[in-house]
Amino acid sequence: MRIKLTQDLKCHQDTFLTGEEYEAVLILPRSTTVEFIADSGKKIRAFSYEYVKVEPATEI
Repeated sequence: MRIKLTQDLKCHQDTFLTGEEYEAVLILPRSTTVEFIADSGKKIRAFSYEYVKVEPATEI
């Protein structure tokens, strides 16, 4: 699914700004926590209050 951040995230030296969009996956099927990969290759987690869905998850 595609997400848009609703607040800035800081993880070590990386900063992810409000409004940036990322391709993300849900951690667990019933979870609202998502994980996306930063340009540096690190996996970053965002909680439901830190993002909004831009594009819904697709089911296979």
